[in-house]
Amino acid sequence: MSRRVKERVCRSIEESDDDSMEDAKDEALTSLITHCEGKRYLFRPKKNRKGRPDRFSDDLPPELPAGLNEAAAIEQSANEYRWLNDDEFLQKHRMSRFAFDWVLDQIEDCPIFTTVGNKKEGCPQAPVIHQLMVLLKHIGTEGLGTSSKNQRNMFGIGEGTSDVYRDRVMTAIRKLKPIYYGWPDKEERKKLAKKVQKKTGFPNVVGIADGTLFPLALEPQTEDAPDYKGRKHLYTLTVMIVCDYNRKIRFYHAGFPGSAHDMRVYRNMDLFLNPRNYFSEHEFNIGDSAFSNSHFMVASFKKQHGEEMTEEHEKFNKLLSKVRMRSEHTIGILKGRFPWLRSIRMKITEDKKSLRRILRLLEATIILHNMLLTCNENMEMKAWIDEDDISAYDAEGRKEDQTELMKAMPEWMPNDTHRNQLLQHFHDYIWHS
Repeated sequence: MSRRVKERVCRSIEESDDDSMEDAKDEALTSLITHCEGKRYLFRPKKNRKGRPDRFSDDLPPELPAGLNEAAAIEQSANEYRWLNDDEFLQKHRMSRFAFDWVLDQIEDCPIFTTVGNKKEGCPQAPVIHQLMVLLKHIGTEGLGTSSKNQRNMFGIGEGTSDVYRDRVMTAIRKLKPIYYGWPDKEERKKLAKKVQKKTGFPNVVGIADGTLFPLALEPQTEDAPDYKGRKHLYTLTVMIVCDYNRKIRFYHAGFPGSAHDMRVYRNMDLFLNPRNYFSEHEFNIGDSAFSNSHFMVASFKKQHGEEMTEEHEKFNKLLSKVRMRSEHTIGILKGRFPWLRSIRMKITEDKKSLRRILRLLEATIILHNMLLTCNENMEMKAWIDEDDISAYDAEGRKEDQTELMKAMPEWMPNDTHRNQLLQHFHDYIWHS
């Protein structure tokens, strides 16, 4: 282009008319370049490509004509061919059709779905059911399957559109947090503790604490990137999860890099900092040997280097593990049902928004986990994790009031007092009864 400009200057100096055609070409080329610089896309149709609703409807039950009675509707619905059977639907959307409809009913009235989809053209949003399917496909897929390009091919929508759909549904689910996530009140804690005691023999247990690692598929672009390397030398996030015996997640803390110790994360939880807001005098959580004992935490005995663990300590740890197993199952179900947690393909950068995006999606996933428990979606036991019977021990009928377990514990007493009381309790009333 610079060469042609120089030649044109020379022609102007010589005042020759023989090169008028060359001048016209230059003017046309300049006009074309100016036009292209003002466009975002060089080649784009006048009308945007629309998504293909039939790709969504393949997974959904057929729409029946209005006015059919119940018998006719059932018969016609049975005769309609569905692209996905129930097992395939479960695998793709990570929940049964019944649970899917229930979750849809919980979120579809959220105001986020009433805004205009395209402000310039005044287009309405896509149906909420389609947007929910996009989010479920995203969190129900591991690795590259979570990408917007994959969802574009799956549902026939734009890459940016899939991001918008996911954000809307994620927002709607997070608004349900006060309903489906929270620490149990005093009466519910009594019921939970009673259930644990009946099943395992441990009295006064409210929650089970356990840390887990969520792998990051992409290396963090931050100065502290080496801190994200966890125990298995992968880039990970450490997340502390406290669940109840029913596998409902009651409290969690996320955002620490993979190198953070479980007890360090636990110490930063309000559950640890202000325990009186969460426990009555005789109540506590339990955890493995990574935790330190306190008035509100009972941890298993740790084998000291070069020493043998006593028989009673081993028996205590074995009994404690029957309760802790519920936490392992909870985390296993969470990762099994929502595989995006097994390989998070969202890069962490110096921009704090990058980590917040991961944490918001994690919160929505945990709330969704609790929602499915609420609607009795119990097939996760067979579909995602092998369930062992951990309820063989039945302590029903024991004399409970003969121990010191139900009494308040003064602040000045040692941190392992609760554990020693439990050890004495099992020694007196169970192992030697």
